Amino acid sequence: MKKNITIVLFVFFCSFQIACSVFYSSERRKIDFGKENYNRSLSYELIGWDEELDRRRVTYILSALEKSGKFSSVRHFNQTTADYHLQIILESSPKFKFFLGESTEPVSYLAERNQNRFLIYLTNRFLAISTFFIIPDIDRDDDYILFRLKKSGNLEKEFRYPIESYRVFGWVSLLMMWVDDRNEWNTILAEKVSEFLGDAKDEL
Repeated sequence: MKKNITIVLFVFFCSFQIACSVFYSSERRKIDFGKENYNRSLSYELIGWDEELDRRRVTYILSALEKSGKFSSVRHFNQTTADYHLQIILESSPKFKFFLGESTEPVSYLAERNQNRFLIYLTNRFLAISTFFIIPDIDRDDDYILFRLKKSGNLEKEFRYPIESYRVFGWVSLLMMWVDDRNEWNTILAEKVSEFLGDAKDEL
């Protein structure tokens, strides 16, 4: 009997891992950065893209840089010979993953960094589990992408863009999957690259 209950609970929680919707909440700007080709080489360095999902998403950024046609070449960490060097930095928010995964940081550190948000998260997770996810479990990722542009080893300028999103677990996510942004990250991050190229046109 006890074994059967364990199996049911395992299947139950696995189903909610699948029943998750992702909603992007930051502003999406349509930027026309013109057709001018800078005809300069660009090297890049990735900082903070440590999670598997993050590493997958940063490939969308690199692809957008290459497809923009603004650079004669885009290569990894060739700072000494490239005309420009770009540090692409993910400023990641605390990731709270109790019960449904392991946190990437010590629990004590997460609590100290943002105590109010940590308490809200724990309250939401308790209510979600105690109501069998009728009250949804909501995880907020208020991350930022920082483009740090350098020339000849000197900092030219920094450009910072929000990529805030919400992950919703529970029954409500099943009803909202039709507006899920999970498969929109390629387009969203390509738009961030367009923003960067438009904002940095005076520096490039």
